[in-house]
Amino acid sequence: MKFLRILTIILCFAVGFLGMAGGYAAFSNPQGPFGIPTDILKNGPFDDFLIPGITLFVVIGLGQLGTGIALIRKAKLHQYILGAMGAVTLGWIIIQCFIMEEINFMHVAIFIVGSLQGLYALSMLYAENLFPLDWVRKRLSK
Repeated sequence: MKFLRILTIILCFAVGFLGMAGGYAAFSNPQGPFGIPTDILKNGPFDDFLIPGITLFVVIGLGQLGTGIALIRKAKLHQYILGAMGAVTLGWIIIQCFIMEEINFMHVAIFIVGSLQGLYALSMLYAENLFPLDWVRKRLSK
């Protein structure tokens, strides 16, 4: 489990820094970050990348960094924080793919990271017999 913990922390920081970089690029140049035209947003509620960029920077970027710090410090409820951040990351990438009508390597990689974060959070909850897995164990043992 030590390897998984270290890997998860590294992934949190990697996705966090990528989220901050992408978010900064988007809100500092909302008409075309990385040369991406705004017409790719036609299926979404935004006309430019300003709000998605700010959201990416704060929610995914800072959220993943905060999650990595919580894991390093073994903060109270760090298992739940990791699970929630994994779910948020999955939601973000699924919505992004839907709006952009595109799936590329980065989308797949971030989807895998979010999935691994969620699964690792569940494994920690299981190993430490924490809710909701303690409740599930009790129900299955009857």
